[in-house]
Amino acid sequence: MSCRPANIVQRLHYSAWLVFLIFACSTAVVNAEDQTTISRDAAEAWLVTYAPGEVYYERFGHNALWLKNPGHGIDHIFNFGFFDFNQPNFLSRFLRGDTLYFSAARKPEIEFAEYRASGRSIKIQKLNLGGSQYQQLEQYLIAQVQPGKRDYRYEYFRNNCSTRVRDALDLVLNQQLFHSLGGQAANVTLRQQINTASSADPWLYLGMDLAMGPNLDQPQSLWQAAFIPEVLSQAVAGIPGLVASESAYYQSDNTWAEGQPLQYLLIAGFGFAVLFILTVRPWCKQALSSVSRMLVFSWLSLCALGGVFLLWLWLATSHVDAAGNWNVLLLNPLYLPAIFWLRSKSKGLLWLSILVLTSTVLAALGAWWNGQDMTAPLVFFGPVLLLVATLLWCGKKTDTGS
Repeated sequence: MSCRPANIVQRLHYSAWLVFLIFACSTAVVNAEDQTTISRDAAEAWLVTYAPGEVYYERFGHNALWLKNPGHGIDHIFNFGFFDFNQPNFLSRFLRGDTLYFSAARKPEIEFAEYRASGRSIKIQKLNLGGSQYQQLEQYLIAQVQPGKRDYRYEYFRNNCSTRVRDALDLVLNQQLFHSLGGQAANVTLRQQINTASSADPWLYLGMDLAMGPNLDQPQSLWQAAFIPEVLSQAVAGIPGLVASESAYYQSDNTWAEGQPLQYLLIAGFGFAVLFILTVRPWCKQALSSVSRMLVFSWLSLCALGGVFLLWLWLATSHVDAAGNWNVLLLNPLYLPAIFWLRSKSKGLLWLSILVLTSTVLAALGAWWNGQDMTAPLVFFGPVLLLVATLLWCGKKTDTGS
């Protein structure tokens, strides 16, 4: 699923035409010799799986298809994982869920050198394809890297680098892959897969959990779970007769161990809570200080802005998995207008306290009722929001004059 920025876009553009010309010329020779199929011994297809890397967009691993056909002059790796930071409106398209990725064919020495340089292990699996199956795969992949067809709209879980490899194999296997994997439960949700992949980075872990709604917590099949490259690799190996051999092309010394993000987020959440507590001395014996008010209102304002962003992802973008997100209640956009309206009202802080407490409790209950896993957001934001509600309750003294 990890993809590479296209700092070599122009070179890849020319490579696509080169591959096409090689294939076109070699096809003409084959037709002239009246050969309608490719010998299994003359061509090879390999599934290549790259281990996760250190950069955030490498955390999920990556994969590609390696075709070797001396008769056609083909020895290329077909990779669906490129994007270009310089494409027009890249950031806005990314936020709206309309990012364009593209596929490219590269020589293996170039492809593998980049992954070796970044310390990522490379596993290769030779696929046991018949002559006609290989020929169909070669034709399909070469078509996919042509300038007029190489771009595609990227979707994280349904149309990404790995699902494109999966779909290409399924095409030549006459849907054998779909029928085999579609009926098997993955026993893991999309969110659990994402959390495992991002566990080494607590803030990435939290951010992805915040942005995604309950769709990610539904049961899924192995076919759906194969958006993760390693899952696809294991699934392909589990189909009898499909993998002829498997080996480690390159074994890196780097290991990206899973972290303990929930512990980190819990400590961070309580750390913020302690900061708030230290601004109130003695505890609940006096009105909120100006520093306490600033901290409380700043925290709620930041939460509200986050909620506005989540609401925008839900209602105004193509991110279907951001819909129905109960984190919108946890980071309630109503905090912002409530601060400006209630802070100067009689008993305004009391009502603001009730709003914060009610939103936090409803978010937790709603997520539980709807099956959305909000553990990470509640672990980080929960302690602070509950303390903020308490501070606001104590701060009502300024409204009543006591």
